[in-house]
Amino acid sequence: MRLIKAKALPLFLCLTLSLSLSGCGVFGGSKSSAAQQDADYSSSADASETNAPIQLPDSTPEISPQIPDFGTSSETTAVTTLPIYMQEADFTWKPYVMSQIYADLYGDKFTSDFQSMVTAFLNYESTFPCSSSEEADQINTAAASCFPLLNMDVFYITYDETQNIGVLDYIWPQEDHMAGIKSFEDSITQFITSCVKKSDNELTAAMALYMAYSSRITYDYAALGDETTIDLSSYRGLTEYAGICQTFGPAYAYLCLETGIDAVTAGGLSTEKTAHEWTLVKLDGEYYYMDTTWQNGDGGAGLTYFGLTSQERESAGNFTISVINIGDTNVIWGDDIKVDSERFFSLHYAVYASFNTDRTQVDCIGNDGSQWTFPLET
Repeated sequence: MRLIKAKALPLFLCLTLSLSLSGCGVFGGSKSSAAQQDADYSSSADASETNAPIQLPDSTPEISPQIPDFGTSSETTAVTTLPIYMQEADFTWKPYVMSQIYADLYGDKFTSDFQSMVTAFLNYESTFPCSSSEEADQINTAAASCFPLLNMDVFYITYDETQNIGVLDYIWPQEDHMAGIKSFEDSITQFITSCVKKSDNELTAAMALYMAYSSRITYDYAALGDETTIDLSSYRGLTEYAGICQTFGPAYAYLCLETGIDAVTAGGLSTEKTAHEWTLVKLDGEYYYMDTTWQNGDGGAGLTYFGLTSQERESAGNFTISVINIGDTNVIWGDDIKVDSERFFSLHYAVYASFNTDRTQVDCIGNDGSQWTFPLET
């Protein structure tokens, strides 16, 4: 199989489907004909207070101070603890995440070799076990959703047929490479802990990430006419929060994977032959489509494109279900996965949404000013 560069997915999709594309979709379905893609907000994590320690004197004065015995005193000091719905999620970066979509499709050998690639990258090693050039292509494809960090320092993985190994050709020297990994880890950690709370269930976490990411990203219109030289990787989408749909679709999938929610990129062609990319997410055993790009185009404050069914995805943009490419695999298509739960139907009228105080529901406002709530507890 000819190696496809990881940063040129629209071309990859175009060649596969043998159709002429006209760029990435940049509008919010029926909401507007041109997206307003200039939202770039930042979130901040909750701060916590600490008590200053008691400072004992360096030497014993003539009159010894009366220091209370806190271990035996019957009096206790009141400690203010934030409720868990206000506390940051306990998050640790997980570099080895993998979508079940890829694991089921490609098998255990692929998963093992993908993990070997991640280990090699984290240790600045130039090779890793890889069974074939086809598997190297599969790893390049899966990395967009499962290991965006690869594109920080490696344009794409190549395959050495003589030694049967995958090759990582680094751009940066080792010191810069290792610093870049730490910077990425810090960036992911800061973003997730800024919007996901300790009390969040699977749905609340996915929604919090969706709302935060949709409002923060900036659409790069210049990239539409220059897809070969401008960085369109999901790595850029997670560090600069800029790009186009093929940047944001897998980037949101990665944020979900990092919080334990299965997700993968998805994309397809409209009836007007326009290419677009979004995200397939699994919540409580059901698959849904999410579109952070178009949500950003509608202002980034609502839930219009959160939890779409296949039919809703088809209607919002005139996409054909049968040619929705799941994970850019060219093997799994929209007809192969059941995406029909209407659980979030009422949210698709919400142009503005926010969590209530204890994050047990989301409060919605429609385009006509109507208000309603959506429960988040399962």
